[in-house]
Amino acid sequence: MNNLILDFGNTTIKLAVVNNIEQLYFSIKEILNISDINQLEDKYVFQNVIISSVIDIDFEIENYLQSNYKVIKLTFTTPIPINNDYKTTLTLGYDRLACAVAAHHLFPDSHCLVIQMGSCITYDFINKQGSYLGGGISPGLVMRFKSLHFYTEKLPLVNFKSISFLLGDTSEKSILSGVIHGVINECNGFINMYKNEYKELKIIATGGDMPKFEKFLSNEVVAYPNLVLLGLSLILNYNVE
Repeated sequence: MNNLILDFGNTTIKLAVVNNIEQLYFSIKEILNISDINQLEDKYVFQNVIISSVIDIDFEIENYLQSNYKVIKLTFTTPIPINNDYKTTLTLGYDRLACAVAAHHLFPDSHCLVIQMGSCITYDFINKQGSYLGGGISPGLVMRFKSLHFYTEKLPLVNFKSISFLLGDTSEKSILSGVIHGVINECNGFINMYKNEYKELKIIATGGDMPKFEKFLSNEVVAYPNLVLLGLSLILNYNVE
């Protein structure tokens, strides 16, 4: 049974066609049109759709999907295959929840820490009993570069580039060093703190900026680029079944 997964993020929209949890198709778009869905319908037959969104969805697209498929629109009341012990479920990002579901599916006998590196860097913990407990949120890579520029008078707006230096001898290099090494040390610092607190810990890294930092993270980290989509697929299957 093929399912359509739609993940509307702050900057991009991810589409996937999944059979059970096997990914048959994946793409990232800045704008989604009904014609994009029609093109998928020409190639794949799917019965169910899950929509996860942190933005307002185009009414025409949502109405089209609701008229043609069984649609699960992820909310804080949607049944999920784990326990959600977060205190403010209304403000919990659906991507964080999906990552927790996926992590517990991949490592059901271990505590899991998910590091998601996107617009924000999030740290999410789910214990081996299957309870999501929360974690941490800090500014993402682009947000850090922009904040240094927009909240100061003279610092330039810098874009990411790979570096091999620690000491920056220009403002641009100093920003690159500060932001990049700051992210690396923050992530590894969180990893060490969680490892000290919880034994049998699995660490999973995901998100659009993850490939930039993967080699600098603790060697215990498992990279899983599309963890959110796996979690959404599992949530959809759980509701359909």
